[in-house]
Parts: sequence; C-alpha cells; structure tokens
Amino acid sequence: MTVQLSPHKVSKILRGYFLGLPQIKIAKEAGVDQSSISHYASKFKERAAEVGILAAGKEFQVMNEVESLRSLSVELFNSKLTVEEARQGHNIIKAFLKLGISSEQHLILIKVCQEVNDSGFIKAALKLSQIETKIGMDYHQIISDFEKALTQLPELEAKVIDAKTKLKAISDVILKNKQELVNQEEHLKKYQNEVKAKEAQLEKELISKMKQLEVEKKEVEDAAALKAELTKKGLDLKTILSLVKEFQHGNQGN
Repeated sequence: MTVQLSPHKVSKILRGYFLGLPQIKIAKEAGVDQSSISHYASKFKERAAEVGILAAGKEFQVMNEVESLRSLSVELFNSKLTVEEARQGHNIIKAFLKLGISSEQHLILIKVCQEVNDSGFIKAALKLSQIETKIGMDYHQIISDFEKALTQLPELEAKVIDAKTKLKAISDVILKNKQELVNQEEHLKKYQNEVKAKEAQLEKELISKMKQLEVEKKEVEDAAALKAELTKKGLDLKTILSLVKEFQHGNQGN
C-alpha cells in the first residue's frame, strides 16, 4: 500500500518525473519507494483527465513544469515535429557534441553528410587524394594553407587595388606624354614646312642674284675687253671720256 505523502513531497516527485529523471533517482532523492513515483504520476494523469492539465498542475503545485511542457508541445506543433522526431534530433545533437562538434558546425556536418550521397563525392575524394599525392601534402595541410591564403586575401586585394591605382596614374602620365609628343610632332612638321618654304624662297633669291651677278660679270668683262682694245690703240679711258664730252658739247652747239 502506497504511503500518503505531503503535497510538497508529491510536487517534488512530479517535478522530477516531468524532468524525465529515472524513477530510482527520484525515489532516492525524495526518500520514498519507487512504487510511489508511479502511483503519483498516474494520479496526476487521472486528475488532469478530469479537470485539465493546467488545473491539475496548479493543484499539485507543478505549474512551472506544466507550463514548460505546454510550451514545448506548442513549439513541437509549430515545428511540425512529433515527440519521437524531437527525441531523435536530441540524440543526434548529443552525438555531435560527444564528437566535439559545436552547434555552429552542425549544419555544415549535415551538408557534408548529404554530399556523401552525391554521385560526385567519390570523384571529388579521388581527386583530392591525387592532389595530396602530387603535391606531397595531406588534406589538413591543404586546408591549413587554404585558410592561411584566405586570411591573406584582404591584404593581397588591397595591394592589387594599390597597384591598379599606381598603374592608372602611370597610364595617365604616358597618355599625357603621348599627347605632348603628338603636339610636338605637329609643331615640328609645321616648322619643317616653314623651313622648306624658306629654303625655296632663298633658293629662288639665290638664282636671281646669281643671274644678276652673271650680267654684272659680263659687263665687267666687256669693259675690260674695251679697255684692252683702247690700250692697244694708244688710248686710255680718260682720253675717251674727254672726247665724249667734247662730242656732246658740239652737238649741243648745233
């Protein structure tokens, strides 16, 4: 026959029961036999069936536990999970934690497990093995180097941006120099045309001057020949000039 317990002890037993503790442990902590646990658990269920679970929880002083169970039930319903599915999920999480996999890595591990069933997973694994053999590094070293490269990537990207900025500046200078060179070439071409025109003008003037000099040279040669002829005849330039003056004077008298 089950011993009648105080309300305080009954609520303690039911709290342990709702927490899912083993009946042996509940009985030991409450100082009662194990049959009492089953008895009061059944009694609570009967009362809940009569007046409702909330009223029964209030009556047995386990409202917090009842509210927690009700909240859990609502969450399971909203998540469209059964109690068994929730239990399986809990067992999976416990297994992950036991393997040292943090909660942040759970989704990643699930994704990996999904990829294992993919037809390309074996090919990828074989390819990785070939890479490991070829470069003499194992998977962990490759990942380590990859993660190191990722940490260095922002710095490298900053250097690339800086290099691009400097390259643009150099390109701008080159473009400016090219434009200046084009301007100078145009100026040089204009100057060359002016020089050619000046050369043509000077050449024309030189030809004209040379022709003039040829005429003057002939006149000098003719005068020299006349002087030589006069000298042969015993006449000089002074005498000839005197004769010319007298001739001109005689003509004026007439």
